[in-house]
Parts: sequence; C-alpha cells; structure tokens
Amino acid sequence: MAIIGKQTINVGLPNESTGSDSLYDAFTKAQDNFDILFANASPFNTFTAGIGTNVTANSSNGAVTITNAGVTNIIAGTNIVVSSANGNVTISATGGGGNGGAGTVTSVAVLPTSNARLTVSGSPIVSAGNIFIDLATSGVSAGSYSNPVVTIDSYGRVTSAANGTGSGTVTSVGLTPGVGIQINGGPITSNGNITVTNTGVTRVNAGSGINVSSGNGNVTISATSLGGTVTSVGVNSSTLTVSGSPIVNSGTITVNIPTTTTLTFGNVATGNITATGNATVANITANTSITSAGYAVLSGSEDLANGGVVSLVKTISYFSTAAAETATMAAGSAGLIKTFMMVADGGDMVITVDNPGWIIAANGTMTFDTVGDACTLQYIANKWFCIGNNGVVFA
Repeated sequence: MAIIGKQTINVGLPNESTGSDSLYDAFTKAQDNFDILFANASPFNTFTAGIGTNVTANSSNGAVTITNAGVTNIIAGTNIVVSSANGNVTISATGGGGNGGAGTVTSVAVLPTSNARLTVSGSPIVSAGNIFIDLATSGVSAGSYSNPVVTIDSYGRVTSAANGTGSGTVTSVGLTPGVGIQINGGPITSNGNITVTNTGVTRVNAGSGINVSSGNGNVTISATSLGGTVTSVGVNSSTLTVSGSPIVNSGTITVNIPTTTTLTFGNVATGNITATGNATVANITANTSITSAGYAVLSGSEDLANGGVVSLVKTISYFSTAAAETATMAAGSAGLIKTFMMVADGGDMVITVDNPGWIIAANGTMTFDTVGDACTLQYIANKWFCIGNNGVVFA
C-alpha cells in the first residue's frame, strides 16, 4: 500500500554542509515521516475467515489472501436462465405458467372420501376462490350427559351418546383400624383428611448377638451366636398361684389369680374394674353406670347421735333415740346417695337438711317417729331429693 507525503532528508557530501540539511531539519523530516507512517498504517493485524471464505497470510511479503470457499459458479439447467450484474445473480424460469410448469391448471377441486365424515363447499375453483372443509355431524346432540355411555368410531368421532344409570353417591368415608393402627379424622362426610398412624412397631434395632433383616414386608430376627444352654425355667410369685414350676425338660407352668385377692386402686379415670368373686370397696365414684352380676354391699354406715352432723362419706346413717333428738345435714356433691333409718324409738328424730329439693327454702326437715321409718336421698342439681320413703315426714 503506497503512502504519500514522504519527506526526503538531504545528505550532501561527507563532512560538508553544502547540499546537506541541518540536524534540526533532518530530524524534523524524520519525525514527519514517522507521523505519516503511523497515520497510514493499518489498525488491523488479525483477519478471521467468515462463512464461505478462507484467509491465508504470507509473512515474507506481508500479503493477506482472502478466498471464496462457498459458491463459485451457478450453472443454468433446463428451462432456467442465470444472469448477473453488479454482484447480483438472477435465476429465471423459461417455461410457461409463471411457475416453471409445462401446463395450465384450469380447475381445482376437493372431494371427501366419505360425506358422512367430511363436508366440502366451494369446490371446484375454476378461476379464484376458497374451498371450505368441515366435519360432518355425527347425529349426537351437543350437551352434558350424566354417567355417559358413548360409542367412538375408528376415526375418533363420537357416534352415539346417552345418559347412563347412576353409580351411587358416597356420603361418608371412614377407616377401621386394625391392631397397631390409629385412625384420626374419620369418617369424612364432606371433605377432609384421614390420618393413619402406625402405633405398633415402627423400628427394630439389632442388639448384641442379634441380626435383623427384612424383605417383602417381613422382618427376620436371628441370633448370631448361642451363648449357653438353659437347663431350668421357673416362675415365682408372692401374689399369684403358680404350679408346674420349674421346668427342667418340657412342660407347662400355670399361673392363676388367687381365689381371694386384695387390690388397692387410686383413682381410675377410665376403663373397667371386673371382679368374678366378691369385691369390697371403700368408696366408688362413677360417671357412668355400675353393673353387678351378683349383689352390691354398701357397708359404710354411722350411728347418728343426738345433735350430730350427718356424715357425707358414709352411705347409711341410722339412729336409736332415747328422747326427742335432732341432727343436721349439709349440702352434698352431685350424685351422692344417703340412706336414713330409725332402729329404736325413744322420741322423734328431726334432721334439718340444707338445700332441700321438696320445698323452696334454704332448709327443710325430715321427721322420724316410728321404728322402721326410713328414706333415701340423692343430691341432684344442687339439691337433696327423696328417691325412696317409708313413713318419714318431709317439711
């Protein structure tokens, strides 16, 4: 590439100033030449080949060669004319019809294979227009069906549809737990969740000398070693009856509850206490029913003295009067039962009762005047009510 504007430095003859530039002029020209050289130097030092091109560089002469590696020649085939100008290539068809065809279409038509599946309108077209293709009706009425029964042909069309018979309505879903399973949240009558919890064995860990394996839901527990030989098995109890003990070879050890057993309970919140023989209980408080297949003995009693206060922790209060006597009874607790009876008559016994249920007053009285007079009261709704009476006068 030629660079214009080069400055020539006049040298002249050796050691003579005639015909030579001064050092100032010479170096000024040298600086101008360098400025011109750098101003005209190419800013590019790397050439990258794009699609369809190759680039080669010759370091000896500084030449960079760019070669077309794509289309280099276009040859016209039958009924094709190729022309070019200003870098543009034009390819034209020489045949008739405007699209290179050899004939002329005068009519275009569409025919359905089956009129039962497709409908065609606007066919044929002999100049210009549109052909419309639609699905033929299958005879099925549009709408919603309950528990539908449908028929579908090989083309995927619904050819018949009808309402089916009802399959029933689920109004409640519940689960019944088996052993080791706890169910929460059932039954479901509208919407909700039922939670099933394993309350049995959730994990088995192998201890010393034990191997645990599992497969198909089964857990196998095996001893990895035998540490000795059992020669005798016995059972001893200070409260149970044991027979057949010890076993030194084979046999059965029988353990029975003694005929008479003394049991001490605290408060039993829920559950049942069942006695086959006789059971003696100091106090019983029950929120539900008490059922006995035999008989119940209520042995808690007191001999009510003149001027005494009726005990609310003993079921029975009896008295023998030597003259006219009195006593008092306070309010009870819900469900409490009290029984009174006169066993000897030396004068009337009058008992003043708080919260009586037979009159509208803070206190009422019960008068016993004959041997055999007796009554039973129960404390209900914060009042004493008579639930049984023989000769007692209430006031």
